[in-house]
Amino acid sequence: MHVEFAAEGLHTGNALQDRELYKLIDSRRFPLIAADLRELTPEAAPGRYAASGDITFVGRKRSYAGAMAVTHDDVRVTIEGELTFDIRDFGITPPRILMAKVYPDVKVRVRLVAAREN
Repeated sequence: MHVEFAAEGLHTGNALQDRELYKLIDSRRFPLIAADLRELTPEAAPGRYAASGDITFVGRKRSYAGAMAVTHDDVRVTIEGELTFDIRDFGITPPRILMAKVYPDVKVRVRLVAAREN
């Protein structure tokens, strides 16, 4: 499975921080963030899977592993997961904004829903 979205779709809730973030990740040069799911293996708990794949961010690809939950009914399939990664893995140094320290950990949550058309 391949998913991508615009880097400028990332939002902190603060317009000034967002502008600084876009500069930091060079969103004009690297406008897309992509994730490629490579493997999904069932775990002991129903609907839980071990997942592994690649994230491409600021032009660099890194491999990660984590867990995903899959639920379904007669109409839709929902895939949910969460991953925390360190932006330094992608060659980005966390900035200092005024006196505030910016931590390098980024938590990404994904929720994909596929529904059958009528």
